[in-house]
Amino acid sequence: MVEDVGDWRSFYDLATPQEAAAALREFYGAEAARAAITCAAAAQTDGREQDFKFWMAAFAELNSV
Repeated sequence: MVEDVGDWRSFYDLATPQEAAAALREFYGAEAARAAITCAAAAQTDGREQDFKFWMAAFAELNSV
């Protein structure tokens, strides 16, 4: 993970999709996958391709269990 959170360009710089999935599970419980896909949709709408890929990977992680 990045040392200085002020120096990041994508969520990939802050955590892995697996770490994000675990955090979403902890915070949202049964709604974790919905939260991930909502983040992916927002990133895609905003044209943030790297963030879109990150949230899709987190979504895939949540659906692989």
